[in-house]
Amino acid sequence: MPPAAQHQTAVTYGTVAFLCGLAETEELPGTFLVEVLTALGMSGSGARSHLRRAVGDGRLATRRVGRRTFYRLSGVYLQQYQQVESRFSEPPAWEGHFHIVIYDVPETRRAERDALRAAAFEKGWASPRPGVLLGMGPPGAWAADPSCSAGRLEIDDVAARTLAARAWPLAEAAMRIRHLAAELEEMGQAQPHEQSTRDDAHAVLLERIVDAHTLLRRATYLWGSLPHLPAELLPEDYPHDLLARITDTMNGPIMGAGVRAAHRLLAEHQ
Repeated sequence: MPPAAQHQTAVTYGTVAFLCGLAETEELPGTFLVEVLTALGMSGSGARSHLRRAVGDGRLATRRVGRRTFYRLSGVYLQQYQQVESRFSEPPAWEGHFHIVIYDVPETRRAERDALRAAAFEKGWASPRPGVLLGMGPPGAWAADPSCSAGRLEIDDVAARTLAARAWPLAEAAMRIRHLAAELEEMGQAQPHEQSTRDDAHAVLLERIVDAHTLLRRATYLWGSLPHLPAELLPEDYPHDLLARITDTMNGPIMGAGVRAAHRLLAEHQ
């Protein structure tokens, strides 16, 4: 059965960025993208429409070489691509303090207040109570508003752990880790122990790319949603072992086979 029939509706907003990650490049030929998007469940016309929309809203830029079109990451797509590696980086060190921003924005400026909070949350900050934001590093330009006061909150480890649990969704994060670990275990069990040697090598390449895309998409989404906190501030029952297992899976045979397949398929489209 062809990959397109096996993996329906697998294309997401960030799929092209993930495919660039697999191929380890910021630019891919349109023929490669259309073929892989089709393997992920889109029709050929749907794949081309997907790319046109991404160009239209600035996520992709194009260049022509003769009759061929190449798509380069831009805007949000480029940011996603560049942040994938940082999402798997080591957690920050605990130095005995939080960075804190106290803001006073009245209800009459609710839209402004919501925008301030959204900008802080985008950078990994959290709110233990209205009017207070906590982070592990200095605030960015979003805190330059006159209504904001920034500083450092020196605090002992026990109180810091309590405050972190109040500000960041740690229970939800633990649940997401357990859920993905279970999914990846099932995914690993479904993989053959040896690489396939079937005659339809081209179809096998697409299958491996689809499997790696699924793994990369799920793991990157998880890491992007997890609070980036020092280990000292996490609950005792936080599933560190499962998180380590997910990281091992990212460095395992499914991803390795997907990267090799992406390079081989890309060579066919050059």
